Amino acid sequence: MLRNPASIYLVKQPLTKNNQVSCNNCALDNICLPRGLSKTEINDISEVVRAKRVLQRGEFIYHEGDNFKGILAIKSGSAKLVANDQHGNEHILNILLPGELLGFDGLSDEKHSCAAIALETTSFCLLPADNMEELFVNVPSLTRELFRHTGEKMSEDKNQLILSKRPAEERLAYFLISLSERLKRRGFSASEFKLSLTRQEIGNHLGLALETISRLLKKFQDDGVILVQNRFITITNLAALKKMLVEQD
Repeated sequence: MLRNPASIYLVKQPLTKNNQVSCNNCALDNICLPRGLSKTEINDISEVVRAKRVLQRGEFIYHEGDNFKGILAIKSGSAKLVANDQHGNEHILNILLPGELLGFDGLSDEKHSCAAIALETTSFCLLPADNMEELFVNVPSLTRELFRHTGEKMSEDKNQLILSKRPAEERLAYFLISLSERLKRRGFSASEFKLSLTRQEIGNHLGLALETISRLLKKFQDDGVILVQNRFITITNLAALKKMLVEQD
C-alpha cells in the first residue's frame, strides 16, 4: 500500500489583492523565476506577476495560434505541451511541473506554435508581456534567469531526441527517473508519486504504443523495480532502474 505519495497539485500560493502573487512566500522560489534574485528584485517581479484562474484536466492554458501574452509558470498541478501534425494527431512535446515555465513558443512571432493543456487541477502565474521590457531594465538578472530556463529546456529537448532512438525499456526508465528527480527538487517524494499522464499519454510522449507501456510497467514490477497501483508508482529499486540506461552521447 502506498503511503503519502507525492501529489503534484499540493503546492499552494496565497494571493493578495488583484490576484497579485507574493514570490517571496512561494515554495517554488528556488526553481522558478526568483532563483538567484535579490529580495528587491523579487519584490519588483511580484508587482507585475499575476495569478490566473485554476484549470481542470483537459482545459487549455493557451491554444496553438493564440496571441502571446507573457511567460507563464506552473504554480500547482501539471500540464502538457502539445502540437498537432497535418493529420490532426496530437504529439506531447513536454510535461511541465510546478516551478517550470512555458510560453516561450510565442516569443518569435507573438503567436503560440503549440498548445498547453492542464493534466490535472492546475494553477499558474503570468509574467505579462506588456511588463517584460520594463522588468528587463529594472531587473537585469531576470534576463539571465529566463536564459537559464531556456537553456534547461534545450538540454531536455536534446535528451528527449537522443532518447527517441533508444530501446523502449530505456525510454520508460528514463521517463520515470526524470520525473522522480524533478519531483524531488520540488520537495515531493522521489519514490512515491501519482502519474498525471495516462498510459496512452506516456506512450504518446515517448513514441511508444499503449500496449508497450503496459507491458513494460508490468515487467518493471515483476522485476522488483517498481510497484504499480493504477496511476500510483513506487520506485522500489532506483539503482536497478538506472542500470537500464546505457551511457548517452
